Amino acid sequence: MDIFMLLDELEQEIETGKKVPLSSKIVTEKEKLLDYIDKIRSELPEEMRQARWVVRERERVINEAKIEAQELLENARNKIKKLAQESEVVREAKHQSEEIIAEAHKVAYEIKSGANQYADDVLASIEARLQKTLAIVGEGRNELKERLPKREVNEIEDVG
Repeated sequence: MDIFMLLDELEQEIETGKKVPLSSKIVTEKEKLLDYIDKIRSELPEEMRQARWVVRERERVINEAKIEAQELLENARNKIKKLAQESEVVREAKHQSEEIIAEAHKVAYEIKSGANQYADDVLASIEARLQKTLAIVGEGRNELKERLPKREVNEIEDVG
């Protein structure tokens, strides 16, 4: 049987059905209508069934693709967020390392300055002691010159 013939019969059934008074509704047997639907389904070409399956499959694939796209997008956002946080961590670490290096340079300068000052103080102390010692030596020589006869003084001056 042809689909179009079945549709024509169904249409005839609807047209000849008993009308409900004062309305456009008809009364027909439920079983007859369901029987026509079954016959029409059985007469549908295989291509129609396949087309229906293809449409359903296409919708399923599209939905899966949307879900996968959402997951990929979320993963990409998370990676971007992570990279941004990592780059912020790197920037902060670099900033901290620069501060530590600057502080180390400052401390090294202070230590070097302190060491130079200490060395200068020690040398100044030694210089002062040497000057006192030289002054004492000079005074001792002067005393010797005053005590010695003139000839020995000239010999001492020639040596020194």
